[in-house]
Amino acid sequence: MKGLLLPAFSAILLFSCIKGNNFPRVETITLGSKWGLTIGSSPEDVYRQLQTLGSEKNFSHVAVVGRQPFSKPPDVENLVGLYDAITLQSNSGVVDRVIIEFLRDSINYISAGGGLPGEVVQWPQGAPDETAFHKGDAVDRIYPKLLAVYQMPAYSGYQIILPDKPLAKPFDQDMAKYEQWGFSMAERIKPQVEGIYSVRLFFQNGKLSKIWYQYNEGTVVN
Repeated sequence: MKGLLLPAFSAILLFSCIKGNNFPRVETITLGSKWGLTIGSSPEDVYRQLQTLGSEKNFSHVAVVGRQPFSKPPDVENLVGLYDAITLQSNSGVVDRVIIEFLRDSINYISAGGGLPGEVVQWPQGAPDETAFHKGDAVDRIYPKLLAVYQMPAYSGYQIILPDKPLAKPFDQDMAKYEQWGFSMAERIKPQVEGIYSVRLFFQNGKLSKIWYQYNEGTVVN
């Protein structure tokens, strides 16, 4: 569904938990590997391992846990093209935000407003064409337009928020600054029963030091 960006570390499916069988189950790995994710790997190597795992287990994003919003366009100049969306959000008073989503090389969806943004064809409304974001704009035009929007007093204080990292795009070196990543994945155990893995990856001194996961099973709610 367009306009709906869900964190990778949240539950993938709606399901009712199965009681008994010692669920949830928790495991911590500090030696060897799990699912092809190898303890001691660099963040960039772990990212490549996640790309392979994501293709096998049908998940497409990884969360960078604890990443804070950026305050100005130059902070994300080299990052925008590595993601599939950005959010611009007011940081004081009434919450106002715009979510700009990309499909391949152009903007395919824009939503704006408060708690439940609605679809718009351009943002900011009434801004000149050379400044406003439009559906169909090339991704390489996003950064110049960010610079222009942030020259407008009404938006100069907005924060820039990056979503979970899409595994289909190249590694973001900024991810290596963070000590935790997270993702979720599901597998069918039997008809109407799904197994859900909620996973955290921990890094220390530039290497993967720990894999923690919680596993639960549930009946899929149709």
